[in-house]
Amino acid sequence: MRTPLRANVQRADRLRGVSIRGPVGGWNARDSLADMKPDDAVILDNWFPETANLELRKGSANHVTGISGQVDTLMEFASGSARKLFGIAGGSIYNVSVAGAVGAADVSGLTNSRWQHTMFGTSGGQFLVAVNGADAPRNYDGTTWATTPAITGVTGGAATLVHVNAFKQRLFFAQNDTLKFWFLAVSSIGGAASGFDLAPFCRFGGKLMAMGTWTRDGGDGVDDLAVFITSTGEVLVYQGTDPAVAANWALVGVFHIGAPIGRRCLMKVGADLIVITQDGFLPLSRVLAEGRANQSSALSDKIRTEVEKAARAYSANFGWQPIFYPKGTMALFNVPTKEAATSQQFVVHTTTGAWCRFTGMNANCWSLFSDDLYFGTNGKVMKADTGTSDAGANIDADVLTSFSYMGQPGRLKRYTMVRPLLLSNGTVQAALEASVDYEIRNPTASSVALGSGGSAWDTSPWDTSPWALDDVPIKGWQAVTGLGFAAALRMKVATNALSIKWQSTEWLYELGGRL
Repeated sequence: MRTPLRANVQRADRLRGVSIRGPVGGWNARDSLADMKPDDAVILDNWFPETANLELRKGSANHVTGISGQVDTLMEFASGSARKLFGIAGGSIYNVSVAGAVGAADVSGLTNSRWQHTMFGTSGGQFLVAVNGADAPRNYDGTTWATTPAITGVTGGAATLVHVNAFKQRLFFAQNDTLKFWFLAVSSIGGAASGFDLAPFCRFGGKLMAMGTWTRDGGDGVDDLAVFITSTGEVLVYQGTDPAVAANWALVGVFHIGAPIGRRCLMKVGADLIVITQDGFLPLSRVLAEGRANQSSALSDKIRTEVEKAARAYSANFGWQPIFYPKGTMALFNVPTKEAATSQQFVVHTTTGAWCRFTGMNANCWSLFSDDLYFGTNGKVMKADTGTSDAGANIDADVLTSFSYMGQPGRLKRYTMVRPLLLSNGTVQAALEASVDYEIRNPTASSVALGSGGSAWDTSPWDTSPWALDDVPIKGWQAVTGLGFAAALRMKVATNALSIKWQSTEWLYELGGRL
């Protein structure tokens, strides 16, 4: 029996289509599913939210291999045009500037591999100065690692110095398990150190964890403040140039924030200092003015639930570290989910403030080297933000968009088809699922990313490597099933060969009546 023409017309009248841009607003782990903005995402793993679209994060590649033990510290020496990268593992310092198999250690026999460091200039040149709270401080002058000139006068010995910061042409050091800092003479990397005890100003006790320089005017000058952070979350802010002279050293204030996580808890971005704490990732310029009670002042406010969850579960693990990566327009906050084994990164776009999460890069530590991004892991130093795989392994991306009523609140809908509009240099078949009315579903199919991205023009031998393909639109419709009022897209993609960009998502649905 033929279907009446009028029935087909009525069905066509009920068919609707809508286009929703990709979730460039980023990961939202704060608001309820019903309150999220259209360009937010409930899950956003290994998709980086750019200003106009989302991009599958780039991969990571072996840089230096064959290192014995976990690489717990990476540090860059930078003097003029000279750049060197050093990794510390198994109690040894290695020069890891050149890609390939590791060479002999520059320094060995160290008590631990968890060093804090800074660059510092004197009349004798530029030095990389490092301390670990167990061995004599080391400095590197561009050629040689040395323990001279020695630092003297420290109660308990200079080996107890565990954190270092440069401020007003002086080196300042935190001392293990005390609230005391030590400082040297102007433009000196050695000699007699003077001590300053912060204990009388700290109401909650604890120990000194880190020191940073807060530049209120955006430059390096008289407006700079010295910031000391204790293990109990007290922040002591000083101004001046010489703690030994009362007229040249004054306490600006003592503030209370969440307890910092790890010694590598500070990151300088522009004029501000960001602190990793139990309360989130806090910009001092805001939190000191507004107080601990205002959680919205945290840089991580939009992902606060996940940050607080990670802090509760993993704060005892070594490996927490923030790093600002200007070349990638991002800041990464390393979260060690299992010490010396697995980690994830909470990542923010430093222009838009949109968040996402990176997985698959199991970093113990991070560093910039000639403006590129590197991380240390078990027996290796890896270069990040390069290529389309993690040393040959797939990059697994997962997303759940915010739920949308498709402009028709209160109307029942039967969702039938969906297509994410992608750009790629190969064939992509994503695994898709429609999640309806706030019920989160996993795709039942496996994602497929086929084809090869090839090699960039003029970088591979002629006639031996495939040329890179231009990005082309991927616009295939895929069938979905779902009956309800609001829907969200769950999409998974796995690839070790392709670059993928995501612009928007189109839906087809049949519109039902009002309920």
